[in-house]
Amino acid sequence: MIDTELMFECLIHLNMFYYAVFGTCDIFMTIAKYVGPRETLHIYEDGAVMFTKLAAELAKILLFRRYKEERRRLVTAAAVGLTFVTMATLYYGFFIQTPVIRLEYMLNSLTVLLTVTEVVFGILDLLPCCKKRK
Repeated sequence: MIDTELMFECLIHLNMFYYAVFGTCDIFMTIAKYVGPRETLHIYEDGAVMFTKLAAELAKILLFRRYKEERRRLVTAAAVGLTFVTMATLYYGFFIQTPVIRLEYMLNSLTVLLTVTEVVFGILDLLPCCKKRK
């Protein structure tokens, strides 16, 4: 049996380290689009979506780190909910945003892998059939 609680916590910790990478890159890529020679029609919308993704991920990390011991199931449910916000911003980045820098495709692809596994293990952690037996 897989320890879903441990897997979810490991994914959140992995996300803490990855957050610095994609957060920094997202900010610099948005600035590069703003000052670049190619016209970006919806740069403010792109910036708002990028800020939403960064805020949701930061809130998820801080919430989980702060309250995981007191209210584990509630915090896991909130983290999964915030992960869905991140997935919505990734959808925007892949299918709505123009232009998209190649580095954005690569970082967003890695983020998709991380968020999908977070959702899977987060939901499994919430299910009664996957609870740890003492």
